[in-house]
Amino acid sequence: MFPQWRQPPRQPDDFGAVADQNLITMIIQPEQLLETLLDLERSRQREREIRLEAEALLEGLRGITGADEREGLFQSLVVALGSVIEFEEAFILEAADAETMLVLAATFDAVKGSVWRIGPVFRKALIGKPVASFDISLVPEWAAQPPKVIAGISSALHIGLRGKGWAAILVATHSHPKHFGPGHVKKALRFSPLAAQALLTLELRKAVIERDRFFQLSPDAMAIFTRDGIITQHNRGWADSFGDDGMEHQANILELIHPEDGGHFQEIMGALRNREGKRPSKMRFRQQSGNYHWFSCSIAVYHDQMLYYIVARDITESVLFEQKLAYQAGHDSLTGLKNRAEFMDSLKTAFARYQEDMANRFALLFLDLNKFKAINDTLGHDIGDELLKAFAGTLQESVRSDDIVSRLGGDEFTILLTKIQSLADVETIAHRIRQKCRTPYVLKEHQLTASTSIGIAVCAPEYRNEQEMLHAADLAMYTAKQDTTLPFWIHQGPLQCALPLINALPGKHPERSL
Repeated sequence: MFPQWRQPPRQPDDFGAVADQNLITMIIQPEQLLETLLDLERSRQREREIRLEAEALLEGLRGITGADEREGLFQSLVVALGSVIEFEEAFILEAADAETMLVLAATFDAVKGSVWRIGPVFRKALIGKPVASFDISLVPEWAAQPPKVIAGISSALHIGLRGKGWAAILVATHSHPKHFGPGHVKKALRFSPLAAQALLTLELRKAVIERDRFFQLSPDAMAIFTRDGIITQHNRGWADSFGDDGMEHQANILELIHPEDGGHFQEIMGALRNREGKRPSKMRFRQQSGNYHWFSCSIAVYHDQMLYYIVARDITESVLFEQKLAYQAGHDSLTGLKNRAEFMDSLKTAFARYQEDMANRFALLFLDLNKFKAINDTLGHDIGDELLKAFAGTLQESVRSDDIVSRLGGDEFTILLTKIQSLADVETIAHRIRQKCRTPYVLKEHQLTASTSIGIAVCAPEYRNEQEMLHAADLAMYTAKQDTTLPFWIHQGPLQCALPLINALPGKHPERSL
């Protein structure tokens, strides 16, 4: 038997439609591939253009950032812009105020010196949006210019350049209308930040140069140092004050400060360490001669840099003058001893300390030169002055380092004896003074022997104030002057004057307690 014949299974009804679709797809695919290839080529071409433009801009930027002056910067800007945008002439406008702009630099003379009003186009450019003007006659800023300024110009591209504290517009021009288009605006958008940064760099460089000139030209001594005192930079004024080799051999500011002022300097650094600010001060620094001079200083710190800044000015002459005035105000001009006002301040202080604690005992001596008027009248005031100076020296030699000698006026002197333990301390000094006075003074070929009368007042609770105590010592001196056989008198309180010590010598009498 023959096998039964079977027909092949019938395909779905849409088989033909699917086949047709595949055929169409196969036909369309080459067109899509071609389009894709064209897009890729356009992308590559665009990428190449952007790369070339970027390289041109970077090359121009190198010239811009290397410019030292605005004229050189403008020339570099023109070259850089010309590498990416075709134009014929260019100029820069800088804002003079809120309403007008002036020509800063230009490639052609006609526009130089012109004044431009800020209108809508300029305002748009100044906020960072480049503006292409196809016909400048339609732009208010251009229409306001005289014909000689805009002669030969039909279209313009305005590129805003903003910096710190200034605003400018770089204007590129062309003689053909509608030369500048949207493509130029896009390129200008990429160009303007680089140009603005270059202008800002120039301004910063100039500011740094100016600050450095001030830093170096200032007669004040300026330096920068670390928390450890290491000097990292100083100006010429610092070198002039502390030596040209200051950075090499005087690298630490702490080594320059007077030992007595070092603690004060450390306090200032400590106070500034936790907060920014500045502190004025006055202290002594060692100069290159080895001598210490007084300087008025201003010290500041900036924590973001962890550095201290100091500006110092030599004020030695004024300090010495102030010290001289202060010394003269408190000292006798003839003898150099403390004067009445200064002595009374010291006596007041001693009296107050005694009132607080009676262990702080003290005594007061009131002295004058016997027959001093006769010496002045017979030998003259010059000899009298020399005698007063010699007697002042005798008193200073007779007392201890803590005691205070003063001249109240004329031939009257006082001595404040501090830290005494007994009357014997007072008597010892009084006898020492009289003993030294026995040695003749040789004054301008004159030999003189001077004697003195001494009145003594010892601290006591009965005295109400220092004036009473001074009066008591004055009364005791007057009593001693009346009886020249007595070495001195000790006043026994505000109501009486007694206890003469006749020919008393240290050690011959038992020590009396106060």
